[in-house]
Amino acid sequence: MIPPEFQAVVLAGGKGSRMTELTGCKFKCLLPICNHPMIWYPLHMLEKLGFKDVIILVQELARAEVQSVLNRCALHLHLDIVGIPGNEDWGTGDSLRHIHDKIKRDILIVSCDLITNMSPLKAINIFRKYNASLVGMFFPSTSEVFSAPGLKTKNKPEQDLVGIDPATSRLVFLASASDFEEEVQLPRALLRKHQRLSLYSRLVDSHLYILRKWVVDFLAYEK
Repeated sequence: MIPPEFQAVVLAGGKGSRMTELTGCKFKCLLPICNHPMIWYPLHMLEKLGFKDVIILVQELARAEVQSVLNRCALHLHLDIVGIPGNEDWGTGDSLRHIHDKIKRDILIVSCDLITNMSPLKAINIFRKYNASLVGMFFPSTSEVFSAPGLKTKNKPEQDLVGIDPATSRLVFLASASDFEEEVQLPRALLRKHQRLSLYSRLVDSHLYILRKWVVDFLAYEK
């Protein structure tokens, strides 16, 4: 069970731009999967871990409907549903800046589209053991690289490049392959500090992160 050293945040403000055929008339986080809205799965996982309170970020237009749907889901959680203003399409950093005043402790962040039977307890224990600033959970891709539909990817491969220091197993580089054209350029400072680097292209970012509070403070200070 999770002690009170952590807060939980669910990011559910995505517009589903890769699946516009499904999200044209329903918010992405409420798409039904096996008789549950998509967002129920990470919330259920957090409830099983022992969390009592969860902050949820959604599009402002979706706020009332998300609240109504979750009220019928029989979750024993206090949900603080925060709206993303306007028609913004924010990433993790902007979302955390928006709720900075609500973050009082280290946080566990999970995306609304993560559906897994893997407990994040192992990641939490690694976070504690190494006094890490950030821990992320990745999983091996089980399919070939593909180009996802929609404008968001601009028809480039939807693929992460993950750099690991083999001596310490620390994550030292993370980028989307769509950020590069034909060549991957690594910062010189990174290569000076880590002379050996294992670069993976078949690991998928699950968008489950554990962050120190000071990282959120830094994001708010240095945009």
